[in-house]
Amino acid sequence: MTRKFDIFNAPSAPFADTAESAQVLRSARDEFDVLNLSYWFLGTSNRLPDKMTWLSTYDERYMSIYMRDMSPQSDPAFDICFRRLMPVDWAEVRSTNDEVNPMHSIAESFGVGRHGISIPIREPGVGDAMFSVNFECADRHWLELRATLVARVHLFAHYYHLRMRDVIAARPATAEFDLSPREREVLKWAADGKTAWETAQLLGVSERAIRLYTENAITKLKAKTKTQAVAIAVRNAVLN
Repeated sequence: MTRKFDIFNAPSAPFADTAESAQVLRSARDEFDVLNLSYWFLGTSNRLPDKMTWLSTYDERYMSIYMRDMSPQSDPAFDICFRRLMPVDWAEVRSTNDEVNPMHSIAESFGVGRHGISIPIREPGVGDAMFSVNFECADRHWLELRATLVARVHLFAHYYHLRMRDVIAARPATAEFDLSPREREVLKWAADGKTAWETAQLLGVSERAIRLYTENAITKLKAKTKTQAVAIAVRNAVLN
């Protein structure tokens, strides 16, 4: 960890769009010298998100698996996080709920470190957000590093949320589907008649990854088939 966030010299303008906010998140990850950073906005209810937004530096394949198999509504980390004002150590989540262990194992296989902290951000009238920092170290060193990690990232988490608010508020009604850029891309190729194998070749990823993106998009669009998902996306201008 090489940097402590200096809010006095940080830009104060809202992010122009999600592309800029994603780039800032990647840059912050490198400057803080951590494995990953993640920002969730859950709308006015953490159980029934109305404008759910997830930006992170995680592998997109892991993000698709997470949304397919767990999602915030069934992830106990969110319930624990929003019952307090202080950051939550991921070790506490693992120790209190065995159901998260399989997902944590999957996360580690995609380069997500074993250790992490999630910071609740509560803003009445705007909504709940959660900012997480992910780190890799030996278990015996984690407790001494944890306080330093929170001190470096906690202020940045709230700063990032403030710059994200206008981006979220400006999202059109169709954004409620909250498809990731990769999920939109996969549906665009499906709309052009491409098979999963053809799309995988075009995007340079595995066919399995394409199927995961497709399944995730089907779920988010509340469709039953890929064809129906494409139709819903086209009708609602989601692919524009």
